[in-house]
Amino acid sequence: MKFLSQLLLLVLVVIATATKAPVPPNIVFVLVDDWGFADVSFRNPAIKSPNFQKLAETGLILDRHYVYRYCSPTRVSFLTGRWPHHAHQYNIKPNFQIGTNINMTMLPAKLKTVGYKTHMVGKWHQGFFQPKFLPINRGFDTSSGFLSGAEDHFTQYRDCAIDYWRNDTYDTRNGTYDAYTYKDDLTKIFDAHETQKPMFLYLPLHNVHAPLQAPKEWLDIYAANSTWSLTMMMLSFSTFNSTNNSSEAFR
Repeated sequence: MKFLSQLLLLVLVVIATATKAPVPPNIVFVLVDDWGFADVSFRNPAIKSPNFQKLAETGLILDRHYVYRYCSPTRVSFLTGRWPHHAHQYNIKPNFQIGTNINMTMLPAKLKTVGYKTHMVGKWHQGFFQPKFLPINRGFDTSSGFLSGAEDHFTQYRDCAIDYWRNDTYDTRNGTYDAYTYKDDLTKIFDAHETQKPMFLYLPLHNVHAPLQAPKEWLDIYAANSTWSLTMMMLSFSTFNSTNNSSEAFR
């Protein structure tokens, strides 16, 4: 009888293990402002981008897709699942007293309902004039980066103030090339993540966005103007919609 009881317990454990729901996949979404068609090595041999090259070779390249020509509307489309003309079609300036409609539930808030831990590192650009528009009040468990657009990459200044935040408080780590700070934040997120829970990481970068700045170690990879002729050659073989590819000097 004892043997049968132990056998039954073992069977129940096996059944419970076999029927346990699998952990949903982790999602990492990288959004890069103003990244040109020919600014990757798999389209332009003048560019050195080994990590993206590997992704292109082992993954899937989507070469027919739609994004808006400005920063903020592209973000709102991804975060809300709506076309820009249903959300907004303007770039939110620092002095704008507006934000993405609170009645539009954002993707991170939806993912939290099914157990995801949600994080954002980078550029928000969805409004910040009231606390309800901040990332942590739109579905993100944590956020770090800046709330407006076109900040200085090294000082984090935009107009007359430093725009650098962690959740809903000032981040005092300004004064360093922001991508390096983002790397530190990402490391902490990955180290602290509980692997039995799925993670959604939203990484809206602006490395190639105006103002055009980069650390010397990255500039030194290319000789002055070395990419110009090859890039122009690549662009000559491509047809672009001039309206959809127009851009502002500062956003």
